[in-house]
Amino acid sequence: MIRLLLFLPLIGLSALMLAFLQSTTPSYAILTGPIATVGQQKDTVSSRTFSIKVDKIISARTLAFTRYGKPIERQSAGVWVIASVELQTKKETMTIQAAAIRGASGRLYRQTHRADGAPRLVSTKTLQPGLSSTGIIIFELPEEDAHDMTLIVSKQPSPQLDSEIYVKLDQNTVETRDRTEIGDNGN
Repeated sequence: MIRLLLFLPLIGLSALMLAFLQSTTPSYAILTGPIATVGQQKDTVSSRTFSIKVDKIISARTLAFTRYGKPIERQSAGVWVIASVELQTKKETMTIQAAAIRGASGRLYRQTHRADGAPRLVSTKTLQPGLSSTGIIIFELPEEDAHDMTLIVSKQPSPQLDSEIYVKLDQNTVETRDRTEIGDNGN
């Protein structure tokens, strides 16, 4: 009986210790989540698999481009944000399939499909090791969210144990236009 009374506090202490360890252990999603690299727009931001340099940011209400020889014009109730970037992969041939902008409210806006077929889209390019490639990423977001933005780029949506780059965009360098036309050789 005395032995049982001595073991009860030990069992209680063990249960408290296990509960503490369980509550402080990161979740599986956090343990296997993306490997984040953070940088500024003025810098080339490099992860272990690829690098990105944001050259220019354009904000416009109307987006125009030619798709299959037919002129396309898209208006937005918010604004179009076009990021002109230079990408380079380090070790393997890859594509950049996931891009988003975190706006001032903290919400994420994925690259738009309303501009599919526009020339120079990053999502249509295959990156080769050692060769830099330029392109654009197009987003549509509410005007009130189009400041204090962060560009988030990765090889795939929801990367696990893979690189994801966060580039803090400089609001002072955003070029504002009423209409912008995307051509094969730049904006």
